[in-house]
Amino acid sequence: MLHPPDRVIAYVRYFPDKKGCRQRGGLKYRKVYDLSARAKLLRTKWPEYIYWDSVFNRELEAVPMAKIKRQHLPVDKLAQLRRAPKLDRQQQSAVEMASTLAREAQVPATKVGVSGSILVDLHTNKSDIDLVIYGSRVARKCHSKLPSLLSSGNLGFSDYDKTDLRRLYAQRKQKACMSFSVFSQHEQPKRLQGKFRGTDYYIRCVRDWGEWHERYGAKRYFPVGKLVVRATISDATESIFTPCVYRLADVEAPGKRRAPTEIVSFRGRFCEQAHEGERVRALGTLEKVVGEGSPEYRVVIGEDPSDSLIVLE
Repeated sequence: MLHPPDRVIAYVRYFPDKKGCRQRGGLKYRKVYDLSARAKLLRTKWPEYIYWDSVFNRELEAVPMAKIKRQHLPVDKLAQLRRAPKLDRQQQSAVEMASTLAREAQVPATKVGVSGSILVDLHTNKSDIDLVIYGSRVARKCHSKLPSLLSSGNLGFSDYDKTDLRRLYAQRKQKACMSFSVFSQHEQPKRLQGKFRGTDYYIRCVRDWGEWHERYGAKRYFPVGKLVVRATISDATESIFTPCVYRLADVEAPGKRRAPTEIVSFRGRFCEQAHEGERVRALGTLEKVVGEGSPEYRVVIGEDPSDSLIVLE
């Protein structure tokens, strides 16, 4: 994600609430999940965190630099947990999972961090384990190792079963987008999600700091409108990263003068969703990208609950 010079784009996940079930430093907090609920919360209570971005040409959530009190860094948090004399069950599981993954994939432990509620000490005994892997080479090595870890049966990793998938299906409110059968066909093979010692996990792969080359403002992004597109995935090598990117060929985009060349999403649920050679149907926002040279077009999915990316039989 590219950030403007005066603020950091970020989306609220926890907020102080006397009725909240999470606690830290004597304060209670509540978790807000849905994107629409997050925007509504900020507009109601903290509108200063919503602004219009003239590069992305849409309303975004962000924290002004002057209001940032502390950075929570996933790699530093995991290192802190490794040194801690005493950990609770969720923290211990996160440390064990990260250590096992780094060891088995033969990658530096300093390229793996812990995110989510554990990062900010707002987890419960039912919280997921959220890991972050930094760097394309490290991420690909970990991703390649996950199938053997999931099938080993003795290192703590396991795939989701049907009960887990039904819970995930309901949590993501996917009924309007696809049947449970179709949802299962897409989710079951994914490696970046599953369970570790009975606890749900999700692994987010991101580019390392030195791998980002685009400068904020070098390109401008203009939402054109909703679009349903059918296409063949020509390149899915970036599908494990956030943001995930799918290059397209043989595009069918009725009524549009310029067909999109790629599908992109900033939401983890669309990672590993399709593979090279597969024919897909995507519903999202057509976006015009203006930089040097001729404008390009892409489909952004994940900004709306109805957005989807489905492999066609």
